Amino acid sequence: MHLVVGAGAVGIGLGATLLAAGEPVGFVARGETLRALASDGCARVGLFGDVAFPAGSFGLFEAPEDFEGEPAAVWVATKSWASREVARALAASPAIRAGGAPIVLAQNGLGNAETFAAHFARSRVFNAMVITGFRRVRRHQVEVTVHADPILLGSLFGADLAPVRSLSAALARGGIPADTSDDFGAELWAKVLYNCALNPLGAILGVPYGALGRGETTRALIEEIVREVFAVMRASGEHTHWSDANAYLRHFYASLLPPTEQHESSMLQDVRTGRPTEIEALCGEVSRRGGALSVETPVNEALAVLVRTLEKRRGPARDP
Repeated sequence: MHLVVGAGAVGIGLGATLLAAGEPVGFVARGETLRALASDGCARVGLFGDVAFPAGSFGLFEAPEDFEGEPAAVWVATKSWASREVARALAASPAIRAGGAPIVLAQNGLGNAETFAAHFARSRVFNAMVITGFRRVRRHQVEVTVHADPILLGSLFGADLAPVRSLSAALARGGIPADTSDDFGAELWAKVLYNCALNPLGAILGVPYGALGRGETTRALIEEIVREVFAVMRASGEHTHWSDANAYLRHFYASLLPPTEQHESSMLQDVRTGRPTEIEALCGEVSRRGGALSVETPVNEALAVLVRTLEKRRGPARDP
C-alpha cells in the first residue's frame, strides 16, 4: 500500500492518481478531511479526466504509527513547514522506520530532503517535482487546473532510482505524466525559481499567475527575484538547466507561464484560509542562504517579510 501523508490538494491528487492506476493507497489525514474521506470517498477531476473512489476502497489513518506493515512507498504531501514534525512521526513508526520503502517528498522549497535524511538513510529519501496545479474543490475532491511539466521523481543524494521508476510509471498509468530525473538538484532549483517568482507575489496581490506576467511592475519584480535566486544558486555551487537568469526567463515566459496563467498559487490559497505558508522554504531560505554566502537578496527578503506579515493577520487555521 502507498501511504500518502497529508491529504491536502496535492496529497489527494497523488493518491487518487495512484488509485486510478490500480495501486492500493492509504491516507494519513485528520479532522474534517479524515471525516470527508471516510464518508464521501476520494476524487480527482479536471485535466486528465475524472476519477472517483468510494469510501472504504482505500485506507485511512490518523497518524503514521497507525499503519501496520511495510508500505510500498511513503508520499509526503504536507507543507514544508511541517517537515520536521512529519519526519519525526514517520521515524517513530516501527513499520516505516525498519522497512526500506522509498520516502517521496512532494513538497515545495529547499531543505526538506535534508530534514528527512536526518532520520532515514539517504538512499530512501527522494523528491518529487510537481508543476501540476491541484485545487481542492471539496474536502475529498481535487481539481487538476493546470499542468506545465511531467511530475519528476529523483534523489538529491545520488541514490539508485530503481525504487522510484515504478512509482513514476504508476502515476503515468493513473493519468498524469510522470518520469524520473538523474539530476534532481537541477530540477529542484528549477522549481524554486518558479515558486519564488510566482507564489509570494500572487499571495500578496491576490491574483493568478497570468496577472503577474502581464503587469510591468510585477514582471520587473519576477525578473529580479530570478536573478537573486541564480546568484545564490551559483554561490552555493549548485546548477539548473539554464546557463543564466536571462535564459531561464525566456523559457519561463514562453513555456512555463502560459499553461499556468489561470492558476492561483497554493500560497495564496493558504493565506485565504488562514494557514501557514511555505515562504520560509522559498524566499526565506533563499534570503538566509544569500546572507551566509554574502549574496544580496533584497527582493526575496522583502517578499518573505510581507508574506510573514500576512500570516500574522490570518484567522484560525482550518483542519487540513
